[in-house]
Amino acid sequence: MGILFNDVVINKRSGGLGRRTPDQDMVSGLLFNGADVVVTDDNDVTRTLLEDAKLYRLASIDDAEALGITENYDKDGESAYYQISQFFRMNPSGDLFIYKRESVSPFADLVKEAEAMLVAADGQIRQLAVTYNKDINFDQTINAARNAKGVTERAFENNRPVEIFIEGKGFDATGTFENLPDEVGGANVSIMVAMDNEIAVKPRYFNSATGELYTLKQDETVDGDGNVTSIDDPNTVTVEVDIDTKAYSNTAAVGVLLGAVSRAKVSENIAWIEKFNLTGEGFRSVGFVKGKELPTEGAQRELDRNKYIFTRKHTGIPGVYFNDSHTCINAESDFTFIEANRTINKAARIARTALLPKVNAPVLVDPDTGKLPPSTIKGYESLCRSALERMISNEEVSEIDVFVDPNQDILADSILKVKVEVIPMGTARRIVVDLGFKNPFGLNA
Repeated sequence: MGILFNDVVINKRSGGLGRRTPDQDMVSGLLFNGADVVVTDDNDVTRTLLEDAKLYRLASIDDAEALGITENYDKDGESAYYQISQFFRMNPSGDLFIYKRESVSPFADLVKEAEAMLVAADGQIRQLAVTYNKDINFDQTINAARNAKGVTERAFENNRPVEIFIEGKGFDATGTFENLPDEVGGANVSIMVAMDNEIAVKPRYFNSATGELYTLKQDETVDGDGNVTSIDDPNTVTVEVDIDTKAYSNTAAVGVLLGAVSRAKVSENIAWIEKFNLTGEGFRSVGFVKGKELPTEGAQRELDRNKYIFTRKHTGIPGVYFNDSHTCINAESDFTFIEANRTINKAARIARTALLPKVNAPVLVDPDTGKLPPSTIKGYESLCRSALERMISNEEVSEIDVFVDPNQDILADSILKVKVEVIPMGTARRIVVDLGFKNPFGLNA
């Protein structure tokens, strides 16, 4: 019947217990360089909330704030709080590991720390973003992406497949665009160069006495020396603030990308308009690092051809959307899009989990030919296929085919070869409509 009279209204909320869905595809990571968080209580007891080279698991932005990663943490180029908050805005059910290294520099060396992070997380991380708090040029970002390529290749070899998203530090939307497949060549690496324009150029103020973030009131203004005064009474200083214009000026919203990917099925393109409108608090406008914009649609097409991830608008529908799900490898590769990589990575994990108990197990062979008998073949094919079939029912792949060659000589090399082929889901990147006039006169004559 609704609320008819004045009353106390109780709204039931979900999510406070931090329960996660059983699907591990959303497990993500954020690697950044930043300072420790040390607090002293009323009894002069000092505790370190956020330590260097230590893995933390977050189920919400509240968990980050409990570690001291608040808006106050983001100063002088640091963007950890912004990235984490955007991750959970995009995926409130997200599961995020964070790992920081305070003094690791340059950006390329920080990326190498991802290997230690992946090991510490026991291979649970499916996608990982790396952000850096120094004011650097884009050449250093390219070097970081090259190192990320090596990290992803070694991770796959060690049964920890992962996608790495690099923050596009130093990107110049008005300059020339490097071709990422040529410069990086990483099938599991993407570079994100989008940023909310307003946040990129908006100065932030911190109370000089307390270090706390200060928000100007509507009737207040601040001069170049950090003196906050009322518009009505400019001679009285309300507070003195430190002006920080660097926090987000060379930042890309890699947390938005990480959150969108973690929310998507492994088969889904994050540029899917119906599902992935990116607009929200902290990300409302189309723009690039340093608050710049692309001058022409032709420049956007060139940036897309060169395999960058950025944001755009679509005529006829409100919102902000990704251009595509590019990786830093050529368009002819099977792994040129994030969803292709996530699909094959998931299939690899499932197949390995199914077959791992069979390592060092006895395998029956035909006593006359030495070949694998039909019963052995069927057993291994059924084992692997049954494990992978849930990807079909979940519409993550179109079909799975498993084949064990009966002619392999397992007695000679003790290697059992299983071939798995995945037919992926298609993506309607372009929809072509043949549209024209029709004259019904004479059609029925």
